[in-house]
Amino acid sequence: MAKQFDAYVGGLNELLRDFSKLGKEAAKELRQSSKVIAETYMVPAWKQAAMGAGPWGDVIAGSVRAGSDRLPKVMIGSSRKAVSGGASPTMLRYPSDKGDRGRAALGARNRMPAAFGSGSDWISEAKSYQKPALEEWGKAVDRVVMKWQII
Repeated sequence: MAKQFDAYVGGLNELLRDFSKLGKEAAKELRQSSKVIAETYMVPAWKQAAMGAGPWGDVIAGSVRAGSDRLPKVMIGSSRKAVSGGASPTMLRYPSDKGDRGRAALGARNRMPAAFGSGSDWISEAKSYQKPALEEWGKAVDRVVMKWQII
């Protein structure tokens, strides 16, 4: 599964590299805070957006969950068969968004099923969480650094 990022944070790689110097407990605390942020802001926004994925909205929304990482992380999809015909939420995610406009529709052998039409662009609807989630994450980083910094 390809990773996708919703926001650019200048100096993030350097921050995470320096953060690792604070130790495992600090990283664990940041992971916990990041997961709470994802559950509070990101998961609801992605679930609401997924409901715009046409007849597959409920299935995709049901697969949205927070992940554990130093950055707030949301995972969408699963390999569990969720609809008749055996499709999983992961198999439905991209076609329901892009339909016949997507990469899979370009090849002669990889025709997108007509049921997806031109897609619903539901993924572009899940951006409302960005500002509050980034602000909350910045506060979490500050708290962890203040608690675990080595003087």
